[in-house]
This record gives sequence, structure tokens and C-alpha cells, in this order.
Amino acid sequence: MIQPGYFKGTLLFLLVMFITTQFTRANIVILNGLTHENTAQTGESYRGSIQIQNTANAQKSVRIYLRDYWFAHTGESKHDPPGTMERSNAAWITFTPELMTLEAGEIATVDFEVKIPNQQELKGTYWSVVMVEGIVPPDTSNFSSGVTIRTAIRYAVQVVTNIGNSGTSDLQFAGLELSKQDDTNVLHVILENTGERVLRPEVSIELFDESGNSVGTIKEGRKKTFPGTSIKTTLVLEGIKPGNYTAILVADCDEDHIFGTNLSLEIG
Repeated sequence: MIQPGYFKGTLLFLLVMFITTQFTRANIVILNGLTHENTAQTGESYRGSIQIQNTANAQKSVRIYLRDYWFAHTGESKHDPPGTMERSNAAWITFTPELMTLEAGEIATVDFEVKIPNQQELKGTYWSVVMVEGIVPPDTSNFSSGVTIRTAIRYAVQVVTNIGNSGTSDLQFAGLELSKQDDTNVLHVILENTGERVLRPEVSIELFDESGNSVGTIKEGRKKTFPGTSIKTTLVLEGIKPGNYTAILVADCDEDHIFGTNLSLEIG
């Protein structure tokens, strides 16, 4: 039981006889990270690059294109057409090339530029993703009965733009759930970014027994949440004996933005 103090489809089974399934990997990797974050002012521009390598023993082709990106604590995510989201910076991004062919082992670069509009009303964080997708050609060599499924590896490289230090930083504790995981008590904490800037909260909880003595502090690593997105952090309450506890739950985004709430926990 948790008593908080304050909180700021159809599954289709397709059964087919004699189906042969083949999965083919694209063997394309990103060498310099899946996030490119920069801070600049309105009217300014900056450049970056994405390094791609073909680790296969054969020639591979790659397609590059833009998408907006949104995610929630439920595991749902969206890669919508560029410019769909209110905080999309896709219209600011130009890149080259859109299509490339890499020989075995070859490393290539996608250069991009972000030009921020000279609009003073822009504030906070804006983002989108550059999709890097291996192209898998159709296999016409095998016409035997069955179904061949060929899969391509696809990466979403985040391009994040912060407009100076502008925009509000606000985080809400949107939900708590105490449950068991492999016979160990865990506390699931749902955080929603209700501000205008990207946040990376480190969540911790300090528990106090009925005598007011601290029984320990448990932390979980930082996770990124953009404005309008939500994340779920799991705190493993290992070693905490059954009983009634009070607790201080903290989401530390940085030294200037720390959010907290008081809790009462009944741990069985």
C-alpha cells in the first residue's frame, strides 16, 4: 500500500504449415553515438555528423531520413512524419546524403546542419531523429514454397537542440506502484516531463522505520525525458524488511532542479 504526500490490440496468431522463415541482418552500425545534443541561440546554426560502418562482408546500402520521436512510460513510442510534433526541430535540419552504398568494412559519414529560426518565441528543447536504415534487397534466388522474412536494422539518431538556457524545467510524479519482482519488493515510479526542457532525473528513495531511523537510500540511474514524454524508473527495495515506512522520494535532475515528495509505504 502506498499513501503519497504530493504528486507534481488484438493479438493475432497466424499458424501456417510448412513456413520457412529467414532473418537477414543489415550489419550496419553507428559509431559515434545515438544522441547529438547542442545548445544554441535563435538565429544561430551548428553542424554535426553521423558515422556509419558496414560490418558485413558484402556491400550494403543505407537510407537516411527524418522522423519525429515521442515515447511514454508504457513502452509506447512513435516515429511520426517530420514536423508532426509541436517541439520538432526536423524543419531546421538538412543533411547529406540521403542514400549511400558502403563496401564491406567501409566507414561513411552523414553530415547535418541545424539552422535555428530567428524567432524569439522559441524556448526550451526541440528534437527529432535521423533514421539510418539498412536496405535489404529482395531475395529472388529461392522460389521454393514458404515465406521468407528479411529484416533490416534501423537506428534512430536523436538530434536535440536546446535554445540557450531558456524554457521551464518541471517534472511531475505521475504514478507509483509497489509490487514484487522475483520475491523482492520494487517500487515503480512514473515521471512526466511537464516543462519545456529535456531532463535526466536520477531517482532515489530514503526509507525511515517507525522509529524515524533511516534504513537506507536506494538509487536508480538517470533516464532522459523530453517535454511531453514520460518514463518509468524501478527502485529495487532489496534488503528492506516488511513493515511500515515513511520515505522521501527524490528526482534529481541537476543541482538547480530537484523534485521530491513524501511517501508512506507498507511493505509486506
